[in-house]
Amino acid sequence: MRALLTGAPRWAAVLGQIAHGAAWVLLFWIATSQGVLGLSDAAIAWIHLVALGWVTLTALAILIPLIPSATGVAWRAPRLQQLALALFALGAIAFPTAWLADLRAVPAVGGLLVVAVLGYVALALWTLAAARRGERVERAVARAFALSLLLLLAVALLGAMLAGAVTAAVIPTWFDRFARAHGVLALLGWLTLLIYGVSARTLRLLFNVRSRLLFAHIVVGTLGMAGAIVLAIGIGAGSHATIGVGAAAMAIAAIAYAVDTLDIVARADSPPLPRAFVVASILWSLVAVVLGLGAVLGHPWGEAFGYVVLVGWVGQMLGAHFASIARPLPSWLAFVAFQSAVLYGLVGLLAGYAAPVALAAAFGGLGWCASIVAMGTAYRPIE
Repeated sequence: MRALLTGAPRWAAVLGQIAHGAAWVLLFWIATSQGVLGLSDAAIAWIHLVALGWVTLTALAILIPLIPSATGVAWRAPRLQQLALALFALGAIAFPTAWLADLRAVPAVGGLLVVAVLGYVALALWTLAAARRGERVERAVARAFALSLLLLLAVALLGAMLAGAVTAAVIPTWFDRFARAHGVLALLGWLTLLIYGVSARTLRLLFNVRSRLLFAHIVVGTLGMAGAIVLAIGIGAGSHATIGVGAAAMAIAAIAYAVDTLDIVARADSPPLPRAFVVASILWSLVAVVLGLGAVLGHPWGEAFGYVVLVGWVGQMLGAHFASIARPLPSWLAFVAFQSAVLYGLVGLLAGYAAPVALAAAFGGLGWCASIVAMGTAYRPIE
């Protein structure tokens, strides 16, 4: 695991952590100056700072060593791949900045992100095509990576279309539906399915235990992919029946993944800290299932759902992997602080009160500082 995490481009990993820390500062500012009711420009900036600057940039950086390790194929045109990652990093920081500083720049930065994602995904697919000559497991892993990256491209293209409409004199009638479809496809298609696919490899490295529920993998992969796409299409088309089918499929996939992963953790003989982060991530994913189904049924839980998916489910799973190479004492402080951040943010968004969200941002900032200390004091390069 250390080889994978420290094998990622260091500058990208550092920039991702800077975006993580900045997100908590921005959230505190939003909660204390604007409140938390409604998706303001600042709130949209925060969502993209977390989703692009922290999570996706970190994920794309980790995929650089992970794809060769998991599939046995070397990257084609590695310099172009580094250039695509650098362009994405530039866009990932500039996009939320544009939402805060000048909306007129949003379409141009959205176009830059599409170019970067298109370049990265094209190079990745070119690389993964060589895995067709590998063993069955390598071919399956390569297909999972390819499908996840194609969903990232779809998210980027849809996002660019929305960015182009932001500065229009009259916002199109489809904008709200497509914006929600874009968010769902990003959270449940790209990020969630990436975790489902990547963790099949990385949890084995973390815990030295293989899954024994092979049927769960079929359920997770099939219903997860189909559910995310059907749900996004249903939201974009305004079809309640399609939304219900997609939401049900995603819920079943999430529960199957939770059962499989908790079984792995229960059998693991490894340090407790990564296990604690993984269990927390799984529990928050189940909370997200409840929130998402409630939103489908008409409850005003959409913002809380997005927050829990990003910071609870996805964020804590990332934390589990980085905790494996960090010092335990400050990492435990980070763990407690991050769970407090998710909980208070959830309460504040459900109740519509800014004070708990501001407290969540403070806990998140504390957790970030502790995690930086934990990783920084334990860092050593690959020998």
